[in-house]
Amino acid sequence: MNYYPYFLIIFVLILSLPLVMILTSKIVRFIAGYTNQTSDSIYECGEPSVENSWTKIPIGYFKVALIFILFDIELVFVFPWILSLSNPSPEIYLSFITFIVILFLGWIYAYKKGFLKWEM
Repeated sequence: MNYYPYFLIIFVLILSLPLVMILTSKIVRFIAGYTNQTSDSIYECGEPSVENSWTKIPIGYFKVALIFILFDIELVFVFPWILSLSNPSPEIYLSFITFIVILFLGWIYAYKKGFLKWEM
């Protein structure tokens, strides 16, 4: 059977749902005529701003975040390997050792470049 039309319908619905929700909220607000300042006040938005929101964020935050994502994704690849150990073979061990070596080389590269140093 050809499931592509069903997939296309679901895909369009998923993409259009947020747009429909935003437009519905704008239309209801326009019809109701909410123009008071209560909804724009700090009460609904959190704490008042202390400083300008356009401050420079140190690059160290982004470097650490990228390294964290790298090692976090590594765990996603380790779990299927662990599940495949019910039927062990030399190819499974070789593939995992290759993966760990490549990951370790990436860690050494990041260390040598100084990406793991916390600088402000």
